[in-house]
Amino acid sequence: MSEYNHKAIEKKWQEKWEQSGIYTATENSKKKKFFGLIEFPYPSGDGLHVGHIRSNTAMDIICRKRRAEGFEVLYPIGWDAFGLPTENYAIKTGRNPNEVTLENTDTFRRQLKALGFSFDWSREVDTTDPAYYKWTQWLFLQFYKHGLAYKKKMAINWCPKDLIGLANEEVVDGCCERCGTKVEKREKEQWMLAITKYADRLDKDLDTVDFLERIKIQQRNWIGRSEGAQIRFMIHDSRIMNEIGEVEIFTTRPDTLFGATYLVLAPEHSFVTNNLKLTTNKEEILAYIKKTQDKTEEDRTEVSKNKTGVELKGIYAINPANNEKIPVWIADYVLPQYGTGAIMAVPAHDDRDFEFAKKYNLAIRHVIAPLFPALKDSRDEVRPDKPTEKRKTIYGIVKHWKDDSYLCLDWGKLGWHSFVIGGVEAGEDVIEAATREIKEETGYQHIKFVRKVGGETHASFYAHHKEVNRYSISEAYHFELIDGEKIEVAEEETKKHTAVWVAEKDMATFLNLSNLNYVWEQFKKETAYTGAGTIINSGAFNDIPIDEAKKMITESVGGKMVTTYKLRDWVFSRQRYWGEPIPMVHCEKCGIVPVPEKDLPVTLPEVKNYKPTETGESPLASISEWVNTTCPKCNGKAKRETDTMPNWAGSSWYYLRYTDPKNTTAFADADKLRYWTPVDWYNGGMEHTTLHLLYSRFWHKFLYDLKLVPTSEPYQKRTSHGLILAKGGVKMSKSIGNVVNPDSIVETVGADTLRIYEMFMGPFDQAIAWDTDSIAGSRRFVERVWKLRDKLSDNRTQTTDPKAKEIKILLHKTTKKVGEDIEAMKFNTAISAMMIFVSELEKTESISKATYGTLLQLLAPFAPHFTEELWEMIGHADSIHLEPWPTYDPKKLVSDTVTIAVQINGKMRTTFVANRSISEDDAKKTALALPESIKWLDGKEPKKVIYIVGKIVSIVI
Repeated sequence: MSEYNHKAIEKKWQEKWEQSGIYTATENSKKKKFFGLIEFPYPSGDGLHVGHIRSNTAMDIICRKRRAEGFEVLYPIGWDAFGLPTENYAIKTGRNPNEVTLENTDTFRRQLKALGFSFDWSREVDTTDPAYYKWTQWLFLQFYKHGLAYKKKMAINWCPKDLIGLANEEVVDGCCERCGTKVEKREKEQWMLAITKYADRLDKDLDTVDFLERIKIQQRNWIGRSEGAQIRFMIHDSRIMNEIGEVEIFTTRPDTLFGATYLVLAPEHSFVTNNLKLTTNKEEILAYIKKTQDKTEEDRTEVSKNKTGVELKGIYAINPANNEKIPVWIADYVLPQYGTGAIMAVPAHDDRDFEFAKKYNLAIRHVIAPLFPALKDSRDEVRPDKPTEKRKTIYGIVKHWKDDSYLCLDWGKLGWHSFVIGGVEAGEDVIEAATREIKEETGYQHIKFVRKVGGETHASFYAHHKEVNRYSISEAYHFELIDGEKIEVAEEETKKHTAVWVAEKDMATFLNLSNLNYVWEQFKKETAYTGAGTIINSGAFNDIPIDEAKKMITESVGGKMVTTYKLRDWVFSRQRYWGEPIPMVHCEKCGIVPVPEKDLPVTLPEVKNYKPTETGESPLASISEWVNTTCPKCNGKAKRETDTMPNWAGSSWYYLRYTDPKNTTAFADADKLRYWTPVDWYNGGMEHTTLHLLYSRFWHKFLYDLKLVPTSEPYQKRTSHGLILAKGGVKMSKSIGNVVNPDSIVETVGADTLRIYEMFMGPFDQAIAWDTDSIAGSRRFVERVWKLRDKLSDNRTQTTDPKAKEIKILLHKTTKKVGEDIEAMKFNTAISAMMIFVSELEKTESISKATYGTLLQLLAPFAPHFTEELWEMIGHADSIHLEPWPTYDPKKLVSDTVTIAVQINGKMRTTFVANRSISEDDAKKTALALPESIKWLDGKEPKKVIYIVGKIVSIVI
């Protein structure tokens, strides 16, 4: 047989596929459609690297399988070519970004075709093509017409080196992502898209799509839906005791209102700037506000960061629940755009508030007590036939006078291990009660009170020693013994429990009641209690279920229940050249006026200098012949908008253009949209499952509301892949110089080998390091499949092979495994199954054409070139990629034979193959007659022979 020549084979079939148009999709066929999508690449000057290939190959496998299953498949490709990298390159070299983009897309196109992807190249799109961005501009105008695009002055991230405004996602650790310069805040008018109007639907509609759960979580976290209450706090001047205004706060926990001990405003809150004159520490406040402006939103909200703040001295707020005077602070952990930019601080039940209160010595009041019911079906479970006593209880955490050990009680028959526990009598001081209980239950006399530990805990259980149910309201107190002097304990106490000393390191395992373990954790390190429980210290609302109390407390203080979102409107302006011009003009008489749709596209003019202006405006602002225009409304003097759209614009709707890329009268034909959308399966990187996915879902929902697309969601299924890392497990980066270009690999071992290696190197959803040396194994596998052709025979010869039956069963198993693993994106195990099958075929004397053909069909989506070649070589006229997907017979997945192990005195000594229906007597006789069994028996009669059906014969000597 001829040698495997990957260069000739791959070139041959790529040319044939292109000539025949085998992968061209057609609409309205009688077939069911399948729209497979990958994130269209940003065409950089360095071309593809091996990380890009992972997603492309995976979706190519799925699309090829769908074609074989009888679907009409659309698998398109295009270029997300606007953006800062090309503009920075243009600034550096002085070259036209258009020219650079054309070069880059030519390189990418050549590389993608060399890898044999089954893209429909007739639908190729480019976001920088005026024929494409005409419709991006048209879509922007629709947002404007419906009140969803507007201009607003706001603080933006500003890079003083690149002279450009940056989106939050372009700021990393407070610095410009591209140049590393520390970012500043600067006030500038920006175009905005009102994505917040769709926040609720963007959240709720995630229930209607098949996205990976971690993707849904990312989406929901960014949207940040919160149900809570808006409550007004009146603010007073502390010198003249006069009301000076009010601040409205948003809280998700209005049930904790009685525990609010201070108010916190965002430093940017309008109340702060409007009332600075009433504070007595104005300079301190202004200095703090300036310091906060240098921090990013991520820095301010990072849980682990140290919380800072400044009190607004001279004013105070009134807690509307209890009319208590509470201080007002500003703090960086409160953001102006979240909720109302103001919070009530409940340090007992919020981690950030607790940390802040501890740092600044502010009051902490518990208003929720954790409730610990006895476990169901335990001996302490509440008994419905017994009365319930409510009892106030103390826990005494008593430390040894010298050692790191604590005085505890072992309750004997009851099985409890506890601190010192006792009840508080009517009118008794809790410290006195605790001291009394310690003396009565342990005999120790000289006791020093140290501190209270946390808030109340509640517990419900059956008290066997009292034969009643107990509802215990408990507080814990820390004591230390001064010395070891003690007296004899009364017999009635020693009958119930014994006092024991427990080392500090053993306390967590000694205590066996959940409420006491919680108290011990609070003793070691006090934290906020943020869980559910019982409302306490809240007047008439005590003991009311929390969900009911939220509404009742809110209404009692004149508040209202609301739903808010962390999501903010989308900043849609960029002060740069290489982006879609925003199709608006500014008229001195008419204000902002949209460009008429008939005049689209507004194309980018030629410029000599691509660098942003010193004033922060786009380079377009310096081209007077382009900027100066006439108003479409009054024909008076006007100026074009010089901001351009972000790179997210073209990628928010590109999948729709794929359905009808040459249309000049609409962004896509309605019938074609009805046929192809929604996208059936979209795969991409996890780094794009937040903003890009959210933005495109928003655009799609808007178009759905205009009846321009047929579904409310763009993507039915969204999956993700792990990164391919450079050698050593670090991210591939051009700046580090560790990017692996696929060209040399395709040249050396072939595209099919590279594709197989990328899918075999590890689980698809996990990051994995690239290892060029390991590709040799994938090449050997391809060559082994190639060489199997030497064993081909007709079916008559195949039936004489003793392994033929087992091969047939394994073929059905492999067909099932590969098909299921492709659907589950377990490409590595699918390839492993085919490798196992090839190993078994190599052991046979001959292989039938049908068996070999099925193997090639299973492998074809992974390695399309050489399987196509072999398919032709074994006599097929039509393409393997047009053949039906192989099926398996469930009845043929089980072999007629089994391998039975033989154990002698518990150790496996040998095996034998038998018919699955072998009788117990025959199995035993066969096992005893084996040479290995005879050797171990050594002429002795076995004491016992046991047969486990189809698995083991166990011989006991």
